[in-house]
Amino acid sequence: MLQTFVYYGSSPNPNATFAATISQTVTDVGTKPFDGAHPYDLNVNEVDLSETERQTVTTDAYVAMAPYSSTQNGYYTYGYTSTDSSGQSITDLFADVTNGNGLLDILPESAGAVWSNDAAQTIAESEADGFTSKRIVAAGGTYAETDTYPQRSQSSSPPPLIATIAENADGSGTYDTPIFGSRKQTFTYSAPASGTITIRLPGAIDTVKQWYTLPLYVEHDRDEGAVAIPAACRVPAKYGSTGNGIDEQFTRVDTVFGTIESFDQLSYVVGGYAVCTTLSDTTQIFYDYSGQGDEAPNGLSFSGGTSPLELATFTSTTGLGATNVSGAARGRSPLAGSDARGLSLRTAFLAIVERRRFARVHRAAIRLRSISLAGSH
Repeated sequence: MLQTFVYYGSSPNPNATFAATISQTVTDVGTKPFDGAHPYDLNVNEVDLSETERQTVTTDAYVAMAPYSSTQNGYYTYGYTSTDSSGQSITDLFADVTNGNGLLDILPESAGAVWSNDAAQTIAESEADGFTSKRIVAAGGTYAETDTYPQRSQSSSPPPLIATIAENADGSGTYDTPIFGSRKQTFTYSAPASGTITIRLPGAIDTVKQWYTLPLYVEHDRDEGAVAIPAACRVPAKYGSTGNGIDEQFTRVDTVFGTIESFDQLSYVVGGYAVCTTLSDTTQIFYDYSGQGDEAPNGLSFSGGTSPLELATFTSTTGLGATNVSGAARGRSPLAGSDARGLSLRTAFLAIVERRRFARVHRAAIRLRSISLAGSH
């Protein structure tokens, strides 16, 4: 697993690449109730070991088989739960599963088959310090989010600070960030007009060139047929040199936080098992809320064009090594005939990506609140 950060400009933080080694134990624990359904639970216990930290993550991916057509089944995800060693917990519930969403594969697999999903889901997060967040994403990629920040005092119990974020289908959006209690400052982001976006800050207005295109969410999934397995997967020779490639891609735009995220998963399936899975998530960041760049005159940095200020890339390659897969395991559930292992890797990866987004949200909240406080004096 590699994480790469590139800052295009003057910054005290240099470009950097961080490497980690992943070890996972994946267990099919059978069916469990989840969001009104009874899908299978794939439990992933993961340890990420880097030069600076050791993190453990427990993720449960909920999947099921359902008819896709009169002759084919669909392999669907209902969502996941994920908890890490820092006390951060995430629950992701997919909406409209089997009805335009949640489809991961069509079985039996057929080269050239194509499909897509919408963006509808609800993501809830909580942290050890009491922070909570809930983001409701509509099918087209718009969302409404509520973030609750706990406040502490030695002499009293102040109410939490509530921030709300909304992104609209035309690209416009608002971010209401609290200063004290119910007092808020609103940041607004206009829909593009004549190639520009107007951003209204506390006491200031800025304009930037349009850096994104609509729609906010696009997904393309395809069965690529037989493809060569990369050498980096280190797959044992007994699985051969090719696998059936299941490629899943999506792009989503966040017009409030100024990001374009591109996700790509390619699973190489041999004999019903994903013998290798490569995952990539690249986020182009056009609005810098970190406070580390050239922020004059408004306290924030905007790219001012179609080139991002920052580029964060996260990649993972996981191959099936010297592993024994027993016949008994193959018969435990209908998932054995699909790339269930690929889903467990996808889910654990997306949970890490979601944690990365929450870290950006935290940085933005701190920065926007400091700007609001400075402007209130």
